[in-house]
Amino acid sequence: MENSEQKAPISPVRPLFLTILCYLTLFASSYMMLSALSGLSNPEELTKALSKSMDSWQSVFDQALTGDPKGKEQFENAMQEVSLSNTSSNMRDNSFFSLVSNLLTLLGAVLMLRLKKNGFRLYVLGCLIGVVAPVLVFGSGNFLGMSYAMISGLSSSLFILLYGLKVKYME
Repeated sequence: MENSEQKAPISPVRPLFLTILCYLTLFASSYMMLSALSGLSNPEELTKALSKSMDSWQSVFDQALTGDPKGKEQFENAMQEVSLSNTSSNMRDNSFFSLVSNLLTLLGAVLMLRLKKNGFRLYVLGCLIGVVAPVLVFGSGNFLGMSYAMISGLSSSLFILLYGLKVKYME
């Protein structure tokens, strides 16, 4: 006679903190993918928006740096570098890499939500692409490329650290 009470395998319990991290990543990556698609379809709009922002920065920093001619000169040089790298082709290329990066982080978050370690690896790969791509597209000596890379690097490092603390719950 067979045992009628066959026990189903117990699925591992996903920590609440990991669930919250995954959903934050899902929302952020989805939003950033939409932004990247927008940048791919109309890179001229990104160029115009950055130029408009640069004009407002110029007026604010001109007032702030009136007593510091050396600082004003450095700011002018940085703004000139940004304006030279603010081209439609650079914005399109950066949007493409952003799309790839955020697609990988999205897939990684979905897999980590299912407690798969490969999701963490995909997430880290997506983050690395997100940090390296702006430096490759805009140049390593360019303020715009370095600022995009640093912003991406700081947020990516924080989330990689937080996910890394929860890898032990993944298979």
